[in-house]
Amino acid sequence: MESIPASLVKSLNDLGLSNYEANVYAALVMYDNAEAKDLTEFLSISKPSVYEALDHLADMGLAVKRVSKPARYSAVSPQMAIGLLMGNHQKAADLALAALEKLEKVTVQTEKEEALWTIYGDKSIEYKIRDLFGKAKNHIRCMIGERYLPFIENIRIKDIPLLLIVISDAPGLEKKLRAQFPGKNADIHVIPAEKFGVPPPFAPPEFEEIHKLMRVENTLELIVDDEELLMVPPFFSSTVSVLNTRNKGAILHMKLFSQFNWKRLIDGGEFPFPPPPSKEKAGVINR
Repeated sequence: MESIPASLVKSLNDLGLSNYEANVYAALVMYDNAEAKDLTEFLSISKPSVYEALDHLADMGLAVKRVSKPARYSAVSPQMAIGLLMGNHQKAADLALAALEKLEKVTVQTEKEEALWTIYGDKSIEYKIRDLFGKAKNHIRCMIGERYLPFIENIRIKDIPLLLIVISDAPGLEKKLRAQFPGKNADIHVIPAEKFGVPPPFAPPEFEEIHKLMRVENTLELIVDDEELLMVPPFFSSTVSVLNTRNKGAILHMKLFSQFNWKRLIDGGEFPFPPPPSKEKAGVINR
């Protein structure tokens, strides 16, 4: 008789069955009906383990016990079994989500609340971006590169001020984003990568070398309600990691740079501070 694939057992594990339950159910599918001893011999596992698995499968509706001596068991159809398991998962997921959402509203103060966290992987980053956009109550300030455009697709936000700069050369993107985020509270601009690379006033001599290392598509600066920050420097990385913090100092620091970038890239103005003083003005005498 054909053996039970390990991949099938793993899939049934993921659906909530133990190893014994997965093997016993799979064996029952191959039998028209079977006694516990048949399953014990076929699976080479102990009779108590088989009986325990059979009882649990029967309780879940995945196996039917026939009144006979000795008792015989048969499996419900695979379609019905998978439907029952999926239904149990969905019910558990709904209950867990409702309970977790209640817990989410409870604020527990900790000494490490202002820590700097690192989030790895595109899926985790996408979830965090979507989560912050969805939770924003007062305002959103965001500058992103093309890498993250799929992460904000179909996002809907409250009617709150949105300042959004997207660094992209994609034609028609600004019109698309304005349709996605309509209303007078949305201020959206798409700028070409070339413009982002123009050195700001008073840039240090090293700017040209720094610019060679930049990958603007990796840029991410997201500030929500002045309470939480996501940030990725615009440098090369095949696997991006995002810095995440609720530290007030870090948020205000990044907000200041965000205002500089907005003024430079969108308003076409200069940074709102005077140029550095010359050595003579600073009181340094060349000898």
